[in-house]
Amino acid sequence: MPQNAAALEPEVPAPRYEPTSDPATPARLGVDPDVFDQNFDQRAMYVQHALAGHPLLQLESMAALSERLPPSQCEWNAEQAGAFTAPNTLKPHHRSCGETIRRVTEEPARVLLLNIQDDPQYKRLMDELLDGIQVRSERLRPGMWYRQAFLFISTRDAFTPFHFDPDYNFLLQVTGKKTVYMWDPANRFVLPASRIDNYYAGINGDPRYSNRDQRYRDEFMTSAWKLTMEPGEGLHFPLHAPHAIRTDSDVSISLSVTFRTRRSQFNAMVHGANGHVRRKFGIEPPEPGTSRLWDIAANVGYRGIRKIAFAKSSAW
Repeated sequence: MPQNAAALEPEVPAPRYEPTSDPATPARLGVDPDVFDQNFDQRAMYVQHALAGHPLLQLESMAALSERLPPSQCEWNAEQAGAFTAPNTLKPHHRSCGETIRRVTEEPARVLLLNIQDDPQYKRLMDELLDGIQVRSERLRPGMWYRQAFLFISTRDAFTPFHFDPDYNFLLQVTGKKTVYMWDPANRFVLPASRIDNYYAGINGDPRYSNRDQRYRDEFMTSAWKLTMEPGEGLHFPLHAPHAIRTDSDVSISLSVTFRTRRSQFNAMVHGANGHVRRKFGIEPPEPGTSRLWDIAANVGYRGIRKIAFAKSSAW
């Protein structure tokens, strides 16, 4: 794989790699050690997994999971208004989430189950996968924390809208096929620094979801990495890499496992400070990683502001 992400041609998928026999590699994931070291948190890379047929990833199991999870952790919709539509423009489904999953082979649907690690069975599966990833990621981005897992069940032509994630993501394709459109996380034409800063600063919308409501323009596609996913394959998404995903089969099941690190948390504070500095003073602050002095000052200052705000809210 090219060392420079910009060298990836937009229409050329990243190469596949066979699982390594290295004992440090987790039982359910495989990736060449050198490929991992060269590409983690830099650009897209493929991994392999052995999740096909896993009992927790069958329709009935996932339908039952949706009925155990709080309603706020279940999102389900019918047909979409447009390929890259924002989540709040999706058409509601007339069935319950559980029944939507059970009938996904019969009716168009797009289902997202959030934070499935809250269920003990699915937490064990998530930990098994992330424990293996941590063996390799710890040397590059130490301090893995805030582990999360998500399930996606969708039908043909369903889209995950254009957005970015505040964590390192491994999306594992269990059933069906998908096409992933991903962009270099450093591409500021596609994702301006202000959008990332505003997310962490809680500016312009609910901070829980504002990363998902990104503006898409057709000209973005000229610089996209187009990556196909089939059962047994997974893709690594670097932190903040913008992306959108299309389902290319009658039914698709995907499992996403994500995490954050000490570095990502440090930079989150810098992004948050930058958002407020830009809004209040109208100046363009340096991006995280470009000025060590600024990063330290912004991190300390924003943590202090958050502590004061929390203390005031608790007093009420």
